[in-house]
Amino acid sequence: MKLMDLPRKPGVYLFMDNSGEIIYIGKAKSLRERVRSHFGGSNLNSRHIAMVSQVKTVDFVLAGNEKEALILEEKLIKAHSPRYNISFRDDKSYPYLEVTTGEKFPALKITRKRNNGNSLYFGPFPNVRDLRSVKKTADRVFQLRKCRKLKENQRPCLNHQIGRCLSPCAGKVNEKEYSEYVNELLLFLKGDQKKLTEKLREKMEGCKNSLEYEKAAQIRDQLNEIKRIFPAVNVRKINKKKLEVLKKADPLAQLKHLLNIPQKPQIIEGFDISHISSDMAVGSMVCFKKGKPDKKSYRRYRIKQEKTSDDLKMLKEVLYRRIHRLTRERKRIPEIIFVDGGKTQGKTARKVLDSFKLKHVKVVSLAKKSRTIYSGGKKLKVSEESGVYKLFKRIDDEAHRFAHSYHKKRREKKMKPQNKNPENKK
Repeated sequence: MKLMDLPRKPGVYLFMDNSGEIIYIGKAKSLRERVRSHFGGSNLNSRHIAMVSQVKTVDFVLAGNEKEALILEEKLIKAHSPRYNISFRDDKSYPYLEVTTGEKFPALKITRKRNNGNSLYFGPFPNVRDLRSVKKTADRVFQLRKCRKLKENQRPCLNHQIGRCLSPCAGKVNEKEYSEYVNELLLFLKGDQKKLTEKLREKMEGCKNSLEYEKAAQIRDQLNEIKRIFPAVNVRKINKKKLEVLKKADPLAQLKHLLNIPQKPQIIEGFDISHISSDMAVGSMVCFKKGKPDKKSYRRYRIKQEKTSDDLKMLKEVLYRRIHRLTRERKRIPEIIFVDGGKTQGKTARKVLDSFKLKHVKVVSLAKKSRTIYSGGKKLKVSEESGVYKLFKRIDDEAHRFAHSYHKKRREKKMKPQNKNPENKK
C-alpha cells in the first residue's frame, strides 16, 4: 500500500525505522491527509526532516472517531515511548541550525544561542545526532561555505575540491548565484520538498538548454539526494492481534524514557560478587541483548586482590577489568551497567565508568530488601509489576546464579582430595 491509498478516516499511525523500531506515533482525523503532510508538506520544520528521513514503514489502525484515536494514541505512546514523541514535546536549551542570512555569503552553523537578529534559526534539536545528520546532508547538497570568517581572494580550500563548498572566497561563485543556493537550503530546512524539487528541476532544464551540462548534472545529484531523504515508504494496516501486542508495555522502551537515553538499550550487563567470609571471592557478568540473556557473552572473574570482605572493592575490580578490556579491544560498550545493591553500589560503578570517561553509560542498581531500583542516585518510579522491574530482577537473579555457581565450583575443587600418586605403595 502507498501513502495515496491510506483511508480518509480517523485512526492512529506509527512510523518505524529500518530496524523496525517505532520512532513516532500520531493520531489523525484523516489518516491520508495527516500522514502525507509529514512527507513534503510546507509547514514542516528541520526536526521533521530528521524524522521522516528514517521512516521505512508506516503502520496504521482505524478508529471509530477522533476521541477513540486519542485514547489509543496515548496508550501506544505510554507503552513504547517513541523518541520523537518525547523530543517534539521537550524544547529545552537544545541546539539549533543557524543560517547567517545577514552576511554577504551566509553559512550554515550549529548554535545553542539565538542572539543574532540577522540570522534564521531552525530547531531546536533534542537529539544531537539528528542535528548533525541534517547539517551533513545540507552541507553535501547545498555546499555553503564552511569557514568561520570569510576572507576573499583566497585559494580554494579542500572542501571546494571535494565538492562540499562553492568557494566564494576564491571567487568561484558570485553573490547572486550563491543566494540561490541559500534560498534552496531554506526551502529544505522548512521541509517544503515539493517547492524545492520544482525549483531545482526548472533550474536543471535551464542549464541543459544553455548547454551547461556539468551544472545540470550537479543539480540532478541534488535532486537524487533530496529524493533519498524523502523515500517511498511501505504502508500496512494493523490487525487486532498485532494491536494487542503493541498495547503491551515494552520494558526497553520504558527504560529509554526513564533514563532519558536516545534509543532503546540494546545491551545491558549485570554484575554480582560471591564469596564466604572473603574466601575464594569471585565475580560474574551476565549480558542481556535486546532484553534477553546472551549466555555466550557471560564472563566469570576470580578476585585478584588480597582477601577482603569489602564487596565494593571487589565490585570495583571486576567492573574495571571488564570495561578496560572492552575499551582496549574497541568492543561495544553496554548502554546500561546493572549492579546488585543500592545507592552505594551504584556510586561505585559510576566512579569506574567516569574513570573511562563513559558518562553516557547509565548505571542501575537494585536494592532487594526495599525492592527499589536506583539510577543516578535517584529512585526510578517503577512498580514491582512493571516490565522494567521484572527485567532487572531477572538480570539480578541471573548474575547471582552465575556468580554463586562459579564460587561453588571453586570450593568443591579445593575440598576435593588431591592424590598426586594414585598407586598404593607397599
